[in-house]
Amino acid sequence: MADRDVRHERLIVALMAISYLIVTADLSVASVALPSIGRDLHVPAAVLSWVVVAASLANAGLLVIGGKLVDRLGHRRVLSTGLSIYALASLVAAFSTSLAPLLTARAAQGVATALIAPASFSLITAFLPEGPARHRALGVFGVTQGLSLILGLFLGGWVVTRFGWHAAFLLNLPVAVASMVLTLRVLPTPAHRVREPIDGAGALVAVLAMVATVSGISAAGEVGPFATRTMLLLGGAILLFGLLVLIERRMPAPMLPPALFRRPGFAVSAAASFFVLGGVGGLFVLSQLAMQHVLGMSAAQSGLGMLPYALAVMATGQVAPLLLGRFSPRAIVLGACLVNLAGFALLAATVGREYGLSIAPGVILCPLGSVSAFIALMQSGTGGLAAEEQGVGTAALFVCHQVGVAAGASIAMSLAGAHEAAVGPAGLQLAFAALAAGIAIAFLIALTGLRSPLRGAPTG
Repeated sequence: MADRDVRHERLIVALMAISYLIVTADLSVASVALPSIGRDLHVPAAVLSWVVVAASLANAGLLVIGGKLVDRLGHRRVLSTGLSIYALASLVAAFSTSLAPLLTARAAQGVATALIAPASFSLITAFLPEGPARHRALGVFGVTQGLSLILGLFLGGWVVTRFGWHAAFLLNLPVAVASMVLTLRVLPTPAHRVREPIDGAGALVAVLAMVATVSGISAAGEVGPFATRTMLLLGGAILLFGLLVLIERRMPAPMLPPALFRRPGFAVSAAASFFVLGGVGGLFVLSQLAMQHVLGMSAAQSGLGMLPYALAVMATGQVAPLLLGRFSPRAIVLGACLVNLAGFALLAATVGREYGLSIAPGVILCPLGSVSAFIALMQSGTGGLAAEEQGVGTAALFVCHQVGVAAGASIAMSLAGAHEAAVGPAGLQLAFAALAAGIAIAFLIALTGLRSPLRGAPTG
């Protein structure tokens, strides 16, 4: 019996890793293909970031619904549905010959990852006991992050150079198929469904609020933070979030329970995650712009240039869970932010210099900080949630991640001058400095908001 339990736990961890590989590789695949897509489809550079933002927008808008569906319908149904949608959308993206079907496919991929992300990551808390088993799963999760970068940037860059950007969107297709097979084999069909009323009004307003938020952030990067379109979208988002609070307070079974944000550590972790993941999203696009536009590298060379990043992610993913057994999440986040800040400061100070003196050390330092902070913030944010809150709580944190990625990518591209004829060192320096400022804000949030419990004790 014990051997069967261990084998089942390993299959659960494998399913989590393979499924989440799709979510994390998606951004890097799209990022490395951006310059080729712009040239081939003659896309105005001002809207080129929407190849990344379209997926992030759909993902952020539907993540909470995806998490609620996990709690309501079970991991098996939600994960298999998300994987099916992603596989079909990948085929559409790969065979797109104009911007409209490509953006539609990217939005569909965002919908799919809104189901896949909470269903896959919450497998850790739903099927694995507390203690070493979960720590090992977090270590595998860190390795998955690095593998996704190798798949998306290194392999993706080679595929783009050799076969064109269309083929890059097929990279995740076999991963989705493998994950589907494992899902149907490993996960049980829930014996019964949770019988509770569906919060349709809350779901609709939440989607509209998130769409308005990400659209407003993107508009700020394209036309400026004080442009009419930006102000209308962000103002509308604020009103919609206010309406969502009123709706959820009156619902007997709210989609997003207001009590969730009163959990110690949850709201603080969510806010800090936004800025940390903003740095990740910005780094992806800026590193590609710097290597391809300033240093003259091909897509394959720039993908290979991110290999140190991927290896650093894998190494950090192994070390960070071990640190959680010795230090509080607060201490880890503070130290990680300082390392991340040093990475962006180095990139800002050395942009335009040769790869070995600028990009390489920068993309090693940044993930040492961002991955450690990410794992510690997930521990802090979900550690105190009840079992019935794990799906929606995980999804709410992922919303902050996706909005942060979208904001970081969009604003960084705008500050770097990606909408202009050429990207220069001055614009890249400004963009890297802005990302560093975001990490400094995350540090201050963690410093003032996170508790410092006993070593090894989860916060939440």
